[in-house]
Amino acid sequence: MSDNTQTNRFGNAVQTDLPDDAPRAHRPGHKLRTSNDIVDRSELESGNTQSASVHVLQDQQIELVHVEDQVGLVRLDAEQPASVPNQFTGPSYRNQSERFRFDGHKMLHHLDRVMAWQNGERFAPVHIDMGLTKFCNTACIYCYAVVQNMTKGKMIERDALLNYIEDSARLGVRSMGFIGDGEPTLNPALYDATALAGKLGIDTSMATNGLLLDMDRAHDLLANMSWIRFNLSAGTPEGFQRVHQSKAKNFDLLVEKIRALVAIKKEHNYQCTIGLQMVLIPECYDQVLAEAELGAELGVDYFVIKHCSDSEYKEIGIDYDNYATIEDVLKQAEAMSTDDYVVQAKWNKINASGETELYRNGYRKYDVCLGTPFLLQISGNGKIYPCGPFFNKERFYIGDLHDGSFYDLVNSDRYWAVHKDIAESVDVHKDCAIGCRQDYVNKFLWDIKNPPEHINFI
Repeated sequence: MSDNTQTNRFGNAVQTDLPDDAPRAHRPGHKLRTSNDIVDRSELESGNTQSASVHVLQDQQIELVHVEDQVGLVRLDAEQPASVPNQFTGPSYRNQSERFRFDGHKMLHHLDRVMAWQNGERFAPVHIDMGLTKFCNTACIYCYAVVQNMTKGKMIERDALLNYIEDSARLGVRSMGFIGDGEPTLNPALYDATALAGKLGIDTSMATNGLLLDMDRAHDLLANMSWIRFNLSAGTPEGFQRVHQSKAKNFDLLVEKIRALVAIKKEHNYQCTIGLQMVLIPECYDQVLAEAELGAELGVDYFVIKHCSDSEYKEIGIDYDNYATIEDVLKQAEAMSTDDYVVQAKWNKINASGETELYRNGYRKYDVCLGTPFLLQISGNGKIYPCGPFFNKERFYIGDLHDGSFYDLVNSDRYWAVHKDIAESVDVHKDCAIGCRQDYVNKFLWDIKNPPEHINFI
């Protein structure tokens, strides 16, 4: 095959990849930006299978396949060079399947709710993020819950929590994450609530610092939860003490609990996914590779690295431009992934100060928040709001799990009036913080709400 780099008639460089002895078509049509030098595909079925246009390998058998007016080749043995076209032997390259979707959404699997939304109907949330408490046993230096006003000792009471789970099942809520403002393991009703949700067919998950995890109830969690994520932004005791403001010895305690949980999962073949999450701030840049290695050693399923959510007033002081300085390290960490262990950075939000699918220089690629009816959020004191950053803003207060039926609340006029107010009055470019939970859902719904012309030309 010759080097076919040349200058075309417009003065621009073109590079073709035609075998020297491939059959050429006679007067195939108008000139392309390259030339009229076109392979005659119909000649591929000639008996000359030793031609370079077919690339027969040693000891290889060729079978010609006719489908209507098309002719293809099937190779019966030996391997085919991936770069040769017109062999019709199936994929020469296989994309790696996406085991987890950390950097995107799954709304295409819930089109019944999307159709209800389009038709102006009332419907249950697909997913609910919620706290179980308003306080914590660590003091992470990136904690958004501080912005939401933490209250020591405050939690959702047991009866209210279990009634809420029953109402959610009745409504058709499909999943809920105990990942809200406080530490979930500080609420003793966590374990019974998880078991009840599993019995009623609701998927549950949890994000925890893990230090107070009751290992005597580990089976209840592993048997019923879809995933458990440990909020760990350090790979060493020194980093743990710095970022989580907890004693360095607690790092070793947590590591051993994770190790034990992984062992129980494997011994009993539980399907619950166990992972680690780092909230990326400059104070833990030096911990990224150490934690990636730790996750592999512990045998967890994944290690995900996310942006740090800041408030509309930048109270946590995150400079998103600074993330550019850590990109090489993040890619080095991602290279530690194996078939059984995923390391992934959430690039769409980490690169929010530049250009991503969601953001252009920090501005969203949608103008309206439409996602709150699909992804609701509940504070650890039982108060319900459309999203976490609006906790304690009474204009958007919907109700309280302690005051009545969640089922009735979702079907109430007040519930839907608040969602309508969000869609009509919130300026997502200035009223909301970068990296909100509804980002991906909002972009999806915005595209549905604002279709291009000629949508039937798919």
